[in-house]
Amino acid sequence: MGTAPVIIRGTVLSTAPGRTVGSAESGGTEQARNVTLRVDAVMKKGGADIGSTLTLEEWGWDGSGNGYQMENLTWSQAGDAGYYFLKRDAVTLNWRYVNTEGRVLNKSGTVRSSADPEGPLFPLIDGRTNTDFYAELKRLLDPANANQLVVLPQPVPATGEQQNDVPDSGPTEPVPDGSTNDGSEPTPYPSST
Repeated sequence: MGTAPVIIRGTVLSTAPGRTVGSAESGGTEQARNVTLRVDAVMKKGGADIGSTLTLEEWGWDGSGNGYQMENLTWSQAGDAGYYFLKRDAVTLNWRYVNTEGRVLNKSGTVRSSADPEGPLFPLIDGRTNTDFYAELKRLLDPANANQLVVLPQPVPATGEQQNDVPDSGPTEPVPDGSTNDGSEPTPYPSST
């Protein structure tokens, strides 16, 4: 995560429906969520111009209006504060997480990682004090320590016969509780209103 192009410490100010992609003809639509972040500190700017706020794109809703999340990365809520590991999409220019491990929230002085609890990154982050995590991140971002940043291997998707070994158990993404009636999203689906 220290290899992310942009790292900020920020606070979620608001969420709102974002852009819609796809069409009925192409198999359906999906709609993103726009998360407005107040930038409390820029820890690494990677050549990007970072203002006092930025809009981060999260997903989203499917064409039927069902909310979904990506792996362990739950939807951001107003008031969430933490560390955001970001990249900018070259085509849409939207800010996005570098991957589903791209957010570490500060919950009452203890950090909570969005990384897979079974993955190698989670035990290195989750449960540390905010002060300890911040200090370690600053240490790793110091140019004198650049050789200590390690890129962890990403899982390789199953191919060929391996895909046939996985039983179809339906959608694998978690569905947020009350995703279309929690006060932060329109009901029943942003594009249908």
